[in-house]
Amino acid sequence: MAQITDIIKYEGDNSTFIWKHPCEDFNSLMLTEQKQTKSTIEQSQARIKKIDVLYERLYEDNVSVKVTDSFFMELSHKYENEKAELKKKILNLKMRLDELDKKAFHKDMFISAIRRFMEMKTITAPLIRELIDHIEVHETEGEGKYKTQRFVIFYRFVGYIEIPESAFTQPLTKDTRQGVAVSYIPKALPA
Repeated sequence: MAQITDIIKYEGDNSTFIWKHPCEDFNSLMLTEQKQTKSTIEQSQARIKKIDVLYERLYEDNVSVKVTDSFFMELSHKYENEKAELKKKILNLKMRLDELDKKAFHKDMFISAIRRFMEMKTITAPLIRELIDHIEVHETEGEGKYKTQRFVIFYRFVGYIEIPESAFTQPLTKDTRQGVAVSYIPKALPA
């Protein structure tokens, strides 16, 4: 848990937090994807409107016998298919926007829980339950003092966070009891 606080940094007077995702600048990537998704939705909606206008003109041309019935049927079928594909695309893009909004909300909830964690003098069970979703415990490997065991912590709202090796200026080792030392090994190979 101590290393998680390296991901969240105080800014200035300790009233604002900055999210520093280990792998990416989460906020800017999310905002970029949201803008691109909204732009694609707008383009698709504009194309649907244009298809409606084209279909209307085609119908008028068919009524005034400027185009044959077979040509009318062929183009109208093409327009209907394109319109259906665009509607499906818009639906998928709107679902993606909802996912991005949920990710932003979950990130904010995680930062709020971390803020409370950083302000507390002692760790409480309710706070741990609020921060951690579940922990995967893998089989032990090796024997004697070379025994290792892999634990993977999945945090609520954000999932698994791989803390980069660059965050460690020295190895993180804690003596839990006499003769037992626990070390954090970043990017340990799966068991």
